[in-house]
Amino acid sequence: GFNATYDIAKLKVATGKKKNTFLPIAVEAAEKGQTVYLLPKAEADAIKETEKAGSYNYYTLGSMATPGLAGNPVVDEQGAVVAIVQTPLVTDKAPNYALDIRWAGQLSIRAMDINSSEVRNCRIPLLLPSDESQAVSFLYLASASDNELKATYAEDFVRKFPESGTGYIQKAEMEAGRHEYEAAYRTYEEGLERAKTQKDELLYARSRSLYNAVVQHQENLPAGWTMEQALKDVTAAKEINPLPLYTLQEAHTLFVLKRYEEAYQRYMEVTQTKMRSAEVFLYAWQCRQNLKATDEELLALNDSAVACFTKPYNAEAAPYLLLRSNTLGEMGRLREAINDLNDYEHLMQGQLTAQFYYKREQLESRTRMLGQAVNDIHKAISLDADEPIYHAELAALLFRLNDIDNAIKECQKAIGLDAEFPDAYRLMGICLREKGDKEGARRNLQKAIELGDKLSAGILEKLEN
Repeated sequence: GFNATYDIAKLKVATGKKKNTFLPIAVEAAEKGQTVYLLPKAEADAIKETEKAGSYNYYTLGSMATPGLAGNPVVDEQGAVVAIVQTPLVTDKAPNYALDIRWAGQLSIRAMDINSSEVRNCRIPLLLPSDESQAVSFLYLASASDNELKATYAEDFVRKFPESGTGYIQKAEMEAGRHEYEAAYRTYEEGLERAKTQKDELLYARSRSLYNAVVQHQENLPAGWTMEQALKDVTAAKEINPLPLYTLQEAHTLFVLKRYEEAYQRYMEVTQTKMRSAEVFLYAWQCRQNLKATDEELLALNDSAVACFTKPYNAEAAPYLLLRSNTLGEMGRLREAINDLNDYEHLMQGQLTAQFYYKREQLESRTRMLGQAVNDIHKAISLDADEPIYHAELAALLFRLNDIDNAIKECQKAIGLDAEFPDAYRLMGICLREKGDKEGARRNLQKAIELGDKLSAGILEKLEN
């Protein structure tokens, strides 16, 4: 235990085989005027004043403060410790102060002490709280931080509470995080053998560790670190305690094993619980996509994912709107797809790429929303002016709007950025034909053909006729 206000800490130390003699602790408080002795010189001193420090005393001694005395014991005439010298604020003509040694008896460790800056600075491991629930909180707080002693605390927890699964889980997860896979597996096995509680949590934790290692393509995984074992573990955990969390983990492992129909069924089971979320519907969507489901079925899952949010949408809804837009676009429901992209744009302002505006422009162009399409391709160019496709796309739109001169300028920009871009030469040929420049049109169409453009051949043939 420790108290930063009074600058005092209580430590547990190993004394080894050597026998040690310790100073006894005084049972009663010292009284004003009592003679005491300040170690190590054992010079006679006296209690000049007493005042309360909580339930105990704070003493002013007759001696003057001297650097280096802080932490030394003050003993009575029987040699029992009555107080411990405090760190003085000043040493110039200031008395020594001492804290009643019995005050240290109330020092203990609480869960929140793990986040104390004083503890972090001294780097001495804390003794786990004796209460298991407090110790569990302490351990979780330690593992959630960058505390360099968290591995020590996990070891201590296993020793102090060997029948609890918590310590084994924390220890094994840290070992797996350091790629000490064999050690982690042994820790999980030890926990499953010794722990009398949380066996389902141990199985789930091991399943998750195995899953993560395999998915991350970790090298040199020992025997047993397989996705099949991960599935066995989480299935066993479900048999003990059928939590939705375990069903979700089971679905994840089935998906990696490419057992998509089973994975889909598990994901849909999760959607019937409190863990229902857009993300779970997305997982289910991926299963059905791999099973070559119809667009209508995929759209239904997209709709369910978006329905997990309410309008006005927040930023978390953005990826699901984008995915539904893709499905609607593939189904030819273009205006609905554009509406989802409009909502996505509203949520992602300041984070949109040129590719987004190009994508929306493509849909707008197909629905003859040419004004909006021109605006979007201009936005794409403003974000990435060196992409020739965007200039060629703008040229095509301008041609459709009968703005031939500006369409030609955009073709020239596209060709200037990529002299081997056949689409730009084809568009240039079409524009020049419209202007009556047959020779220029022929030259550009021929160039497009040389670059592998098949459409230009038919256009050139009509030009020749």
